[in-house]
Amino acid sequence: MKGAGARRNSTKAIELSLKAPIVGSMKRFLVFLSLILTAAAPAAADTAISFATDWKAQAEHGGFYEALAKGYYKAEGLDVRIRPGGPQTDLPRLMAAGAINIGMASNSFQPINLLAAGADVKVVMTSFQKDPQVLMVHPEVPAKSLSDLKGMPIFISDSAIATFWPWLQTKFGYDNRQIRKYSYSLAPWLVNKNSVQEGYLSSEPYSAEKAGVKPKVFLFADAGYPGYAGMVMVRGEYLQAHEAAVRAFVKASIHGWQDYIWGDPSAGNALILKDNPEMTPGLIAYARKAMLENAMLGDRDKVGVMSDARWQRFYSEMSGLGIVAKGLDVKKAYRLDLLPQNGKAD
Repeated sequence: MKGAGARRNSTKAIELSLKAPIVGSMKRFLVFLSLILTAAAPAAADTAISFATDWKAQAEHGGFYEALAKGYYKAEGLDVRIRPGGPQTDLPRLMAAGAINIGMASNSFQPINLLAAGADVKVVMTSFQKDPQVLMVHPEVPAKSLSDLKGMPIFISDSAIATFWPWLQTKFGYDNRQIRKYSYSLAPWLVNKNSVQEGYLSSEPYSAEKAGVKPKVFLFADAGYPGYAGMVMVRGEYLQAHEAAVRAFVKASIHGWQDYIWGDPSAGNALILKDNPEMTPGLIAYARKAMLENAMLGDRDKVGVMSDARWQRFYSEMSGLGIVAKGLDVKKAYRLDLLPQNGKAD
């Protein structure tokens, strides 16, 4: 019995010794096969996002173009296409109609007016902590602030009359008799040295300088104007279905803005010039410098942030002036939870 048992054990040992290389080979073959199948399998497609801006490509969109050029969207699994706007583009109306899922809000009035109209649209980040809106005068005008422009002729657009003009009236005592129609030409202001010109910090002052006039510029935000600008807004239905993609878009866009303003903007600028043949390197450089020197985006580590208090302040002031509808829950116009936890808004 002892001998038989020994033989069985011996035979078993021989069988195991024969099976070992077979089993090892099989395992190696399965690993090899797995690698082949993995390599052959198609990669998961990036999520496609079409982002509509509020105007033709310009430095005010620089962070988004920088994120596209530097591959920040791609790194987040996004395939982003930027669709520039223009004078014939009514972006808020297109978003309300569902023709656009992700687009840019030029100012804080737009998302609030969409809310009042019953459109489910949420702002998820802002580019600018300060609205770039300005008034400017000729250098010889002795004005030192917006309050000193009371009584002077002011060239403003029709849209301005329905937005920030009532704020200027209430805060500085401006009168409707001061209004002169701004038809997007500086010529009337250039010849009238005692007039005031509406503009954007990064645009009209540059055009004035090119025409030989270095203006005095008064930024609304420095006088307490509470609006954000250059915001990203998303249709609620799309946001609900693609929240992870929207969060990734916000993250990459913030990275793009940090790079564009505090780093090397050349990659983003190249795409801006490609998308907008009317743009010039000189205007881009002027606009970027103006944004940096005036802290338009706030601190580098707080780019994109918003706060309930700031939104409520804007809404309270503007609804009190009758510019936007009263009785709205302004919190329905935005979401803060999609912003990276890289700083808190003031």
